[in-house]
Amino acid sequence: MFASIFAAINQITGAVYGNATPDPGVPNWAQGRNSSLQEFSSFFRKQDNAPSYTNLYSVHFATPPRLSGLPNWGFENTARDTGLLLDYYCDTVNLPSKQVSTGQIVTQGASYKYPTGTAFSQINMTFKMPQSQYTRMLFERWIAFMRNDADQYVDYYDDIVSPTVRILKWERGGGNSVHALNSYGSLRQQDNNSTVTPDNYRKNRVTACWELREVFPYNIGSVQLNNMESRVMTITVGFYYSRYRFYGRDVLDIQDGNIGDLVPSSPDRRATLNLLDPNNSYISYG
Repeated sequence: MFASIFAAINQITGAVYGNATPDPGVPNWAQGRNSSLQEFSSFFRKQDNAPSYTNLYSVHFATPPRLSGLPNWGFENTARDTGLLLDYYCDTVNLPSKQVSTGQIVTQGASYKYPTGTAFSQINMTFKMPQSQYTRMLFERWIAFMRNDADQYVDYYDDIVSPTVRILKWERGGGNSVHALNSYGSLRQQDNNSTVTPDNYRKNRVTACWELREVFPYNIGSVQLNNMESRVMTITVGFYYSRYRFYGRDVLDIQDGNIGDLVPSSPDRRATLNLLDPNNSYISYG
């Protein structure tokens, strides 16, 4: 009798002072996580767990074969700054989405669905317009080569699509130091008049890449001109693509090497993602 009384008192005092948690009678209740501010603070302070930002990215177009044979029309052409126009002036990018198509089975009772395929959405990119209007000209000529309204012929698919369009996601800091190091691994002075600063300034780092395959524009959005206050002119271009691949850091990805084309194995992966090299000095501000 006294044992049951003492057990009841111990359960009550344990619940009050946090020494024990009574069973609430809810299945699997022990799997619930009691929120802790200290644990949450420690969690998001880790570099990999810190929130990602939407304003650090870079865009890289591969030149369609039909355009690569024309003088100065490559997307990486430096004389016309084509690559920079498509990267630095890309204001917004809608990342590709993926949807699993399903079928339905009904035997008796409730029906259930099963996966049958994968569907991809189109993407949109908004570009600032330079005074030369060259960005507009680039997409106008690209569409003209796809289907010229003068002769109503369509060019070959492989010749008019961009083999790859890569969208690389950058995050603040975490890369190599912005300062040069000497052979001893310490900071090096660039000249006698400079002073060595603490090694706490680091370059941005690449954390992910969306690689779109066989891309072509299907829509050039309208632009409204008016006599109101001056604003930067922008155009929105819609793109279709056949498929896309998402790549992250190797250390976080599947490591068994048996996943086929989902994530290409080395050296194809390294060749595809050469900008993911942490020692690369390329930095872009999207």
